[in-house]
Amino acid sequence: MIKTLFAIIISFGKIGLISLGGGNSMLKLVEYEAVTYRHWVAPEEFIQMVGSTFLFPGLTAVKLSALIGYKAAGLSGLLLAVACLNLPGLLLAIVGYQWLTSHDGPMIKKIMVSVQYGALALLAAASFSIAQGVIEMYYSFPIVIACVLFF
Repeated sequence: MIKTLFAIIISFGKIGLISLGGGNSMLKLVEYEAVTYRHWVAPEEFIQMVGSTFLFPGLTAVKLSALIGYKAAGLSGLLLAVACLNLPGLLLAIVGYQWLTSHDGPMIKKIMVSVQYGALALLAAASFSIAQGVIEMYYSFPIVIACVLFF
């Protein structure tokens, strides 16, 4: 049991540390760790677990890690899997916040402006991609512009 709990700590801590892009981007990493490498769940069971995580609100990877942790080691496995998946991101956010508030040089301001422009570019790209499917006729364009301006 202790060996399984230690494996849960290593597996979900690693996933939480190296994954980028949120819950759905973690699915392949979780599948490798839980199905292929550790054999905690069967492939068919993993697919059913993924499907069941979409039934309820919340982060997919957190719900999936809870299910796999519970299957592997009961309630303690559930708690460790969720904690180890989220702890690296939380620690990085705290360290990043502390670093940004303690360093107030011109380079930090440039980095923050660059990050803001990057986020704006990602938002614009996503909006443009969605708008391509919405704006099919010329008369819907003014409605889209009004929505962008007022909402």
